[in-house]
Amino acid sequence: MTKLVHNNCTIECDSAEVISRKILPSSFLDIDIIGRCFTYKCSLNSEATIVKELNPKSQKINKNSALDLDSKLECEKLFVAIERKKPYKIAKINHSGRHKAQTFTTDAFTFVKITQQLANIPILVPEKQIILVEK
Repeated sequence: MTKLVHNNCTIECDSAEVISRKILPSSFLDIDIIGRCFTYKCSLNSEATIVKELNPKSQKINKNSALDLDSKLECEKLFVAIERKKPYKIAKINHSGRHKAQTFTTDAFTFVKITQQLANIPILVPEKQIILVEK
């Protein structure tokens, strides 16, 4: 299991479990390589874990994306883009001893990016780069 915690770390998969204390459905985004995606903004202790790998196993958006099963992003804020037309139903769970969290599991191509890492983790110098995959 790979745990990624720095800004601009990304995962790409066919299914991911997203857990956050605050999940906000956002808007549609047209991505050239994938098409129309529904997006979410997650904040307040967010994480995303790959549940199902891509087949074939190769990056579609970022050349530096993690692709392995159980690869996990842990951070303050996440950006999630899913190749889907409608939003998911978001469930509430008991995630820690004190706090409830919101969660959903995707069932289509999913791209997740850390937009703000946790405050107690030193910032990488230089920051991780997002290198777009060319067609």
